[in-house]
Amino acid sequence: MLEVIKYNEDEYAFPSLLVLGCFDAIHIGHAELLKKAKLQAKINGLDLGIMMFVGGKGGRQVCNFEERQRLLEQFGVKFILAIDYTDDFKATSSGKFLENIESKINIKAYMSGRDFRFGYGAKAKSSTLKTYSEDEENGVWYMSVKDVTYVGEKVSTTLIKNCIENGNLVKAGALLGRPYSVTGFVIEGANRGKGLGFPTINMKYPVEKVEVKRGVYKVQCIVGEEVFIGIANYGGRPTFNESIALLEVFLDGFVGTLYGRGVTVEFIEFLRDTQKFESADELKKQLAIDLQRAKLKV
Repeated sequence: MLEVIKYNEDEYAFPSLLVLGCFDAIHIGHAELLKKAKLQAKINGLDLGIMMFVGGKGGRQVCNFEERQRLLEQFGVKFILAIDYTDDFKATSSGKFLENIESKINIKAYMSGRDFRFGYGAKAKSSTLKTYSEDEENGVWYMSVKDVTYVGEKVSTTLIKNCIENGNLVKAGALLGRPYSVTGFVIEGANRGKGLGFPTINMKYPVEKVEVKRGVYKVQCIVGEEVFIGIANYGGRPTFNESIALLEVFLDGFVGTLYGRGVTVEFIEFLRDTQKFESADELKKQLAIDLQRAKLKV
């Protein structure tokens, strides 16, 4: 498990390379930077650390802190510099920010993307770090990594959030390098799905996660060590005049109950908007079509 070092509180004595950035999604651009950082840390005999904002920079997140921790383990990261994005932190000058880090952590090198901004008003940038490292008295070196693009667009968390919110989960998955997912505990629903021949598990959508567009999706559901293809509806249930948003998932081939268990739902592709049907039988027919479409796209 990665060691979590609290910014301006905890110490880390081993000589380290610290990667600076937000890392609020761990997308393919971040992966490219982290691969290079892992190599540089190994070559120079340094421990690899990553700066991260614990709760993101405000608003809903693509990945929560725990999810980001798990994703970072594959890159040989030894520690996370965990920062709370408070008003006090935002008011910290770039020089004081680096001073605070180096007073607690044995920094020998920094890396970042070329678009990294830091310090009060986000006025400092990669060139600031380059100038800082060129002063021999500071005793550190710095390397930047160029932006990663996807079909001509710069990969960014903002772009990924837009894809998720607008139902383009195929593109979001390509930018992330994996399907966008949410994890939660199964709760009891109205049990209508069973009568339709499509028994569903029900989850409250995590409040800290970016909301997918309301509608019906092809999904994969991870239950323990098993993975099931399925269809999910996020939103209300207009056929039954219910508007409260809920995530309902039908797992193809699953038999049993999952009440109280934690499951992960991976959104693969948007299938259609939620719609009101004239009867439960009409809804049942459409669900069969949705499932067939999902299975054909495996």
